Amino acid sequence: MNPRDFVQFLDSPAGAEFLAEFTPRRYARSQLVSTPGGEANRVFVVRSGRVRIYLADEQRELTLAFLEPGDLFTTHTPTFVVAVEPTVLSFIEARRFSQRLAQAPSAVATIMRTLGTLLGNTIAIVENLAFRDARQRLGHFLIDSARRRGSIAPPRDGAAAAWIVPLRMSLTDVALLLGSRRQTVSAVLGEMQREGLVLRQGRQQLLIPDLARLEAWLSEGAAREPAAPAGCKTSAGRQTHPVPGP
Repeated sequence: MNPRDFVQFLDSPAGAEFLAEFTPRRYARSQLVSTPGGEANRVFVVRSGRVRIYLADEQRELTLAFLEPGDLFTTHTPTFVVAVEPTVLSFIEARRFSQRLAQAPSAVATIMRTLGTLLGNTIAIVENLAFRDARQRLGHFLIDSARRRGSIAPPRDGAAAAWIVPLRMSLTDVALLLGSRRQTVSAVLGEMQREGLVLRQGRQQLLIPDLARLEAWLSEGAAREPAAPAGCKTSAGRQTHPVPGP
C-alpha cells in the first residue's frame, strides 16, 4: 500500500472507523510537533500538509525525512518533528494504536514503508556526507525519487521512456535533506537542466527524459573525481584518514 492508497483508506468508512479514537490537531508553519525526551508516547498520521523529521544539537541539524499525507510516525523518538507548512495531524496513544492496528492489518504496510523510508534516508545521508559531492547527492536523490514516487511518461519517436517526478519540496527542503546549501543545489540543478538531463514541469514536478543518461552522467562525473590521498581533504572539504593496519 502506498501513501495515496492509505489516504483513500482513511477517507473510506473503514478508515473513519480506524480513526475514530484519533484526535486531530492543526499546526502552523514552523510549529514544533514533538521534541526529544518528551513524555508523550503517541502515534500520528499526517492528514494534510507536511512535517520534517530531524536530529539537532547546538551546532547543526540533520534532516532524516519529510512526511506527507498518509505517512505515520511517533512522538517518542530522539528526533524533532516540525510542520513545514500548515498541517493537520491525527494522534492516538501508542498503546491504544497497537490495539487499533490489530483491527486494520492493511495499515501495517504503510507503517513498514514509512520506517523503511526513514531507514533508507538515514543510510543515504551517511553515504552522501561520507562519499558523495553535491552533484552526486542531488543526482541520486532525483533518481531515487523517480523510482519511488515517479511515473513513466509515454515514449515518443523511439526515445527512452521519460520519468515524471513529483517534487513538492522547495530547494531549501531538498538542500536540508541532502546536507547541502540551497545555492549549491540550485547551481547543480541548473547544470542538469542545461545538459538536458532534467526539465522543469511546473513548480512541483520534474521530468527526467532519460534515467539511464542521468545515471551515466553521474558515473562519468564520479570517474573524473580524483581520489584524495590519505590524510588530505577532498573536493567537498572532507578530511580523509588512512585505515589502520592489522
